[in-house]
Amino acid sequence: MPRFRWKGVGFDAWVQGILRNIVLERGRAAARRDGQPVPEQVSADPTPLDRVLEDEEQAAVRAAFATLDEGDRELLELRVVGQLGAEEVAAVLGKRAGAVRMAQSRALGRLRAALEEVTG
Repeated sequence: MPRFRWKGVGFDAWVQGILRNIVLERGRAAARRDGQPVPEQVSADPTPLDRVLEDEEQAAVRAAFATLDEGDRELLELRVVGQLGAEEVAAVLGKRAGAVRMAQSRALGRLRAALEEVTG
């Protein structure tokens, strides 16, 4: 417990990671005892906890995104979601590419701050 450091995920995820490592080690030990080969790689498939955490993160991002003004939302949708280049977005918005990049940087900063507010 004293080694826990907040890294953007909750205490539950930290404990889940420890438990996962314990279960994997027990499985390896049992495989060695039984003479079965130890798996080379652990499945990368998401666990139910991974899915819950991802859903919570997506909900937080959506809530933070909703707090942005319409201009920031439109810009981020075009640049990040639509994956358009700065020149393409500039043509759509009637701005210069450099102005689009600067506006994107500022909008992402506001989104980051809003996300911190939403997640506490």
